[in-house]
Amino acid sequence: MKKIILIAGPSGAGKTTISEYLQKNYDIPRVITHTTRPMRPGEKDGVDYYFENDESFAHLHFFEHVKYGNYQYGSSKEALDKIWKNHDLVSLIVDIQGVKSYLSQLKGEVYFLYVTTSTVDELKERLIRRGDSIESVRQRLSGSELNKLPEDLKQISHVLINDKWQKTTEELNALVAGLKQD
Repeated sequence: MKKIILIAGPSGAGKTTISEYLQKNYDIPRVITHTTRPMRPGEKDGVDYYFENDESFAHLHFFEHVKYGNYQYGSSKEALDKIWKNHDLVSLIVDIQGVKSYLSQLKGEVYFLYVTTSTVDELKERLIRRGDSIESVRQRLSGSELNKLPEDLKQISHVLINDKWQKTTEELNALVAGLKQD
């Protein structure tokens, strides 16, 4: 059975690190998303994003999409179908609204992993360590309500407290073993 691991949580919780761990250790690739923003130096189409123009973007079938400034971003049915051709188990980093969209459309094919830390101070320290400005950290943490786990998703989520990497990897290893048995 095809499954998608949706990874959500506040900024600094470790979503990208977990996605990279799943790719490296279990060949669980990340679904590539789409954007209309220009490619940055070092980026590759089909690796970092599918780089689109407004017209090609409009022809895709999105689970979720947003507009930041002049550019659009989204995750599509086409990208998921493409990656599912070669992989039964894939991952995708999404926000909470994205989780709800995928759940409503894919139901049993979704495994929801909510990543967080035990304290807001830990998130703050991580954001500062990775080079975010103090103002950016303040904005991200004040907006963290957007990524808090809503009551209606608590029953179907696997909450992963990512404070100690060794414990996190042990939980991820168990999670993948369980999903590969399904």
